[in-house]
Amino acid sequence: MANETNTLGKSEWHIMEKLWESAPRTYVQLCHELKENPGWSRSTVQTMLERMTEKGILRYEVVGRAKQYYPNVARDDVAVAETRSLLDRAFEGSASLMMSTLVRKNQLTKEDIDELYAILEQAEVDS
Repeated sequence: MANETNTLGKSEWHIMEKLWESAPRTYVQLCHELKENPGWSRSTVQTMLERMTEKGILRYEVVGRAKQYYPNVARDDVAVAETRSLLDRAFEGSASLMMSTLVRKNQLTKEDIDELYAILEQAEVDS
């Protein structure tokens, strides 16, 4: 089971993005990719993988001599938890307050607005 809130730290996102993109990945593959961006050493990758495994965010299987790492939480579940956390912290739990802030600060494009209308119309149909 993953951490209780399914939220990730900034560093954990780097690893999870790689695993959500394509899993499994070995320690060596992750080291190679994370050396480029964000510039981590092998020991940093090892430490992060151990911590994330202990927290239940990811899991591994031993295949031959290599550990193959898999995400143990779905991207959508993390996105929902992160969004809920942001709403609670910054907008008193109110999605409408968040949206009105974005609108007032001109942070939404016409395409964003059109997409939001479509999402809301579908939500209305589904409810």
